[in-house]
Amino acid sequence: MSSSIVSTDWLAAHLEQPGLVIIDCRKSKPGITPAIDFHGKYLEAHIPGAIYIEVDDISDCTTGLPHMMPSAEAFSQSMSQRGVSNDSTVIVYDEGDLFSAPRVWWMLTSFGASNVRILDGGLNAWLNEGKPLDSGEETLPPGDFIARLQREVVVNAAQVKQAIGNTQIIDARSLGRFKGEAPEPRPGLHGGHIPGSLSVPFSELTEAGHIKSPQALQETFTRLGVDITQPTIASCGSGVTAAALLFGLHLLGSDQVQIYDGAWAEWGDINEDYPIETH
Repeated sequence: MSSSIVSTDWLAAHLEQPGLVIIDCRKSKPGITPAIDFHGKYLEAHIPGAIYIEVDDISDCTTGLPHMMPSAEAFSQSMSQRGVSNDSTVIVYDEGDLFSAPRVWWMLTSFGASNVRILDGGLNAWLNEGKPLDSGEETLPPGDFIARLQREVVVNAAQVKQAIGNTQIIDARSLGRFKGEAPEPRPGLHGGHIPGSLSVPFSELTEAGHIKSPQALQETFTRLGVDITQPTIASCGSGVTAAALLFGLHLLGSDQVQIYDGAWAEWGDINEDYPIETH
């Protein structure tokens, strides 16, 4: 198993390990009304010792676009306040579908956390196996996180526009949204996709509630037209599930992936600056 993934059995056996930080980062999906209160669900039941982090609470929400990458200073402060240090062993989990855990994994690793893993199967697997639960709010002593971007991990709309036809672009949204046949969950957006991009729905990376094996991941990316040896830009609806594609490629040894953080929330806006395909 990759060093970026951890099993429920491993976590259950290491709950008391010094320096361990467990992050419940379950997040409501766009278009669900009313939104699911995952903080409330966390308070009802979570993996023992886990703290709760909503992606928006550690993101830059001042740009008019959802959950953008924050400044290093802001991320240092938010992680330190929550008890995370650069050398903490961090386990992040969502429901097991790779919806939000890869985004938090990516933010932490991009800013210099040295040991971050995603819980395979997420909370659903933990529950199905009857492993122990706690309730209420968990807090940790302050940490000492110093955020420094390891490399250029984010691209903007202008860079994506320049990359069309030159760089592999992959889109984590559903095929229906990619083709413009299914409505966007955020109002006021065109349907379709960035010209020349490939449809790689993030749901393709899991099977029966678990992350696919490396061989199955390779077969999935190949079937969908992705060359894992090429530099790649990952996009999605708002920058969250793009990180799932980046994580999947990372598991196969491909780390030449950047995220278009503005994603379809920006590109699909009613704006003539951004060309769109719908087939």
